[in-house]
Amino acid sequence: MTQIEVQGMEKRAYRRYPASRKAYLVVGGEPLRCRLIDIAKGGARIAAPEFAVPPEILHLVDPARRMIHLTRMVWQGDGQMGLQFIESRAFTEPLGGAEGAGRVVEMVGPWPKETRGN
Repeated sequence: MTQIEVQGMEKRAYRRYPASRKAYLVVGGEPLRCRLIDIAKGGARIAAPEFAVPPEILHLVDPARRMIHLTRMVWQGDGQMGLQFIESRAFTEPLGGAEGAGRVVEMVGPWPKETRGN
């Protein structure tokens, strides 16, 4: 993602849109509740617990838009993290809350092998 700062104004590759809705972060098959703060075509900012050792790959499940994003964490701090989208897919299966998020990620797969956190 390209970022340019001009006269104190941040210019990003994609416009960010406020979201403020629940989402799920799936790390190694384990779902965690998080809050989507804003979203753009190329990524998202979420409120989520910080990782001592950041995982290489995470899945962001957005129930409101019925989308799963294969992501890479690009930054974290102050209870927030920035995610870069690698691949996005729609899902139609019922989610069923946090426990269903991991199941839906597997159902919508397979995901590219070179990006799996195995």
